[in-house]
Amino acid sequence: MKTRRMIQSSWDFFDEAWPQPFENSQRMWSFDRTVTIEKPLVTFPWRSVGFYALTGQSVITYKERLVKETIVEALEEIREQNPRGRILLVADNYGSHHAKLTQERADELGIEFVFLPPYSPTLNAIEPLWKDLKREISPEIFEDKDHFREFLTETFLRLSHRVSFAADWIETFLPNVQKLC
Repeated sequence: MKTRRMIQSSWDFFDEAWPQPFENSQRMWSFDRTVTIEKPLVTFPWRSVGFYALTGQSVITYKERLVKETIVEALEEIREQNPRGRILLVADNYGSHHAKLTQERADELGIEFVFLPPYSPTLNAIEPLWKDLKREISPEIFEDKDHFREFLTETFLRLSHRVSFAADWIETFLPNVQKLC
């Protein structure tokens, strides 16, 4: 009798963002208009590459350039943190995601891209996570780039434990899923 081995798959979300320490989505108000937020307008050269895992380990990494080689590095970091099962990676149509090098390495790693239709970022459940992360940056003042990177990493990983960012996506695209573990 043959036994079939079930291959575990997970639906996860992938995107790049460029949060900066001067994000200011928080507004302050006063009667005499004297309340202000003083923040240094220093930008950091690296982009954040996020992997929002519904059932595995979320990952955030930082790259100075977003090219196919750095996307491949990010995929390798994702696989290192999530060694088991097939990863179905919901992503936008950024050119480096479609590159031959990226696709070949993703296949080797057991990662399959599921591309969103063009101009539909609302279908990527990582977008609200980025929005909340930027909201949390708003009131903070950072000592230096290391403090800022540490804050981003801790905040992203903490927020990524919330399945609520993907609740609508799950309800729409995986309606038969009763409960995520």
